[in-house]
Amino acid sequence: MADKIIIDVLTLDSVQCAACGYMMESIAALPTDVQEMIKYQEWSIKNKTGVDKFMELKGKVLPTICIEGALVFESIIPQYEELIDEMAKRAPDDAMRDRIISLREKGFEFDKIQENLEKAGSGMKTRTDS
Repeated sequence: MADKIIIDVLTLDSVQCAACGYMMESIAALPTDVQEMIKYQEWSIKNKTGVDKFMELKGKVLPTICIEGALVFESIIPQYEELIDEMAKRAPDDAMRDRIISLREKGFEFDKIQENLEKAGSGMKTRTDS
């Protein structure tokens, strides 16, 4: 049984592509209680590992949020409630699902976006010259 919900964000580059940045920020703005239940990473197609992940997940468009391997938000930046609902559907157990659902009315926490993006390594693996 997994203890975290895995979220992969397929991007061109969250630093230089506005839509890609907004996708990453939608995850990074989730409240601390939700952050504790998820593990997320950006996969930029500007490098081989990102292209490999894009192919593995059968990505079609950028940016895309994948939750537990499923392409969920393809080129659509989700609202808070949509993210919560989709994570709850894919929670590894009933206890985590119920905990996520209980946070549905909480809303985004914008004061920790930068800190959470740094923890996720957003924008760190998008360079093509290194």
